[in-house]
Formats: sequence, structure tokens, C-alpha cells
Amino acid sequence: MLNVEYWSISKKGKKHPINEDKSFNTNRINTINSALFLVCDGVGGYAGGDIASFKVIDKFSSAFDLFRGKSEEIKSFVNKTVFQINKDIIVYASENPSYPRLASTLVGLIIVGNKYYSFNVGDSRIYLRDKIGFRQINDDDSKVWERYKSGQIKKSEIIKQIDKNIITAAVGLRENIEVHQYSGELKDFFQFILCSDGLTDFVTDGDIEKILSQDNSLRDKCNNLVSKALENGSDDDITVTVIEGDQNLMDWSQ
Repeated sequence: MLNVEYWSISKKGKKHPINEDKSFNTNRINTINSALFLVCDGVGGYAGGDIASFKVIDKFSSAFDLFRGKSEEIKSFVNKTVFQINKDIIVYASENPSYPRLASTLVGLIIVGNKYYSFNVGDSRIYLRDKIGFRQINDDDSKVWERYKSGQIKKSEIIKQIDKNIITAAVGLRENIEVHQYSGELKDFFQFILCSDGLTDFVTDGDIEKILSQDNSLRDKCNNLVSKALENGSDDDITVTVIEGDQNLMDWSQ
């Protein structure tokens, strides 16, 4: 069982008139004693990014509330749910000419007991910090990530690439969709951070780790991450959720 605390912040950038990021954080424990955290970023350059991110959050969280399966069925549930949301958004866009390319990134985390299940589509990220170290545990769907995976550039060089915001997948972008999924066991103290690219396009992994390791509140950590992104010139919407826990009693708090 886990003692988990979390804090989340979302700040509108200068790029769009409306914040196109959305987040969801639950302290409701369902039948499998789990919790859900989501961050979505409406795809920039297309009308209705805020609508797309809201729809992904709303539909996924509603489906999770109704989930009555076992923990080993979570990966199948995630796939089916994201595939259905993808179809729903494509249909909605086809029926609303004002939003012909409605799409959103998605990154999520489900904690069940001492296990985690994470998933993503797009370039919103999830990091894990524990006794092993600090690392990104998901893959970006982006052109620069493809170059990184093929060895053309180093991870530290991604943030310097001029096309770092060009994504190759998002929920609603096209009919064929792949959901990246990852899982693992949680031991001792841990931290997760879910975030949109308004943070990671402007703050290095090293600086994110440094801020997470500071001895202050989760609220301060979130605010300091956002402040660092703004200091480095971020003009995009920024959403950050930080989750901390250990292997004590299951006690959700904010």
C-alpha cells in the first residue's frame, strides 16, 4: 500500500488565447484501490486544441471511474479506451468543420498498490525519480525523438533542436494510433512528474531533477518548475503534476 501526495499546476502561455493544456488528478480510490493522473496538451496550430484536450481528459477519467477489472487488465483497458477516444474525436471533428484537425497529446499514470502503469501518445512526458535515479520513462512521438533513438543526436541536444515541437502522433490526429505503455514496481520513496512540452522544450532533464530534489513542498516544486520554464523563454502553455509516495498506508492527499 502507498502513501501518495500530489500537486498540479497549469499556466497559460502567450501562444494561444486559451490554455490548451488540461490535467486530471484523482484522490478517489476505486474498486482496485488505484489512482489516475493525466496531462493533455491540445495540438498547437489547429483550432480547438483546448476542446481536444478536454475531451481526452473527460472521456478517459469517466471510463476509469467505471473500470471494474483487475489490475492485470489495466493495459488492455488503456488501449481500448484511448482507441475509442481517438475515434470519438475524429468523428467529432468530421461533424464540426471549424475543427478539422482536432487532436491532443496524452500522458497518464495509474498507481495500483506498489505498481505503476504509465502510457502516452504524443510528446507530453512522464519522469520517475527513485533510488535508481532520475529518468524519463516514456517515448516521445516526435521527429527529434526519432533522431535521438537512432543515435543521430544525444538526449541533451533535443531541447536545442528547432523542430522539437513537431510531433508524429496525437489522439485524434489520424485513425491509426499506437499507445506507448510502461509498467514497473514502486519501492521505497519515489517521485513522478507528468508534464506538457511547455516545460520540457525549455527546461533540461538536469534542471528538472534538481528542482524535484529540493527540500520543499510539492506546490513549491511545481511553481519552481514553471518559473524555470518561463525564465528560459517558454511561451507555450505549461502543465506540471508532481506525485510523491512511499510504501506506507494508502492515503491520497493534495
